[in-house]
Amino acid sequence: MKNICLCRLLKPAFSPGQTELGERIRRAVDAWVYQKGYLKPLNNVEEIAEDIGVPPDRLSIFIRFHYDNTLLGWRKDLRIEDAKRLLLEYPDLPLSTIGELVGIRDKSNFRKQFTETVKMSPRQWREKNGR
Repeated sequence: MKNICLCRLLKPAFSPGQTELGERIRRAVDAWVYQKGYLKPLNNVEEIAEDIGVPPDRLSIFIRFHYDNTLLGWRKDLRIEDAKRLLLEYPDLPLSTIGELVGIRDKSNFRKQFTETVKMSPRQWREKNGR
C-alpha cells in the first residue's frame, strides 16, 4: 500500500472558508503572528498551541498544509525573517542582542538557526545586504 500523507487527506477541511474550524485556526494564527507571539520563549508544540488557543494536533496539520513546514520550523522562519529586518534596520546592534530580540537567547543557537535557514551567517548576511 502506498504511503499517504495525513495532511493531504485533511486538505479539504483546512481550505480557507470551507470550515468554521479552519477559519478559526487561520484567524488565531494570523493574530498570533501579528502580535509577534513567535518571539515568546515557548519551548514546544504544546506551549505554542496553547498560546495560540488551538489544539496542538490541529495546529500542526494547519501549519503543514498552509506553510508546508512543521510548527517549530515555521516559527523559526518567522524569527529569522524578523532577525533579517533587525540586521538591516540596526547595523550596529550586536548579533547576540538581535538573537535575544527574536526569541533565540543563545548566541550560538541563533547563529546556527540563521545559517541553516539563510545559508550564511548573520554577519555575512548583514554585510551582503546592508545599505
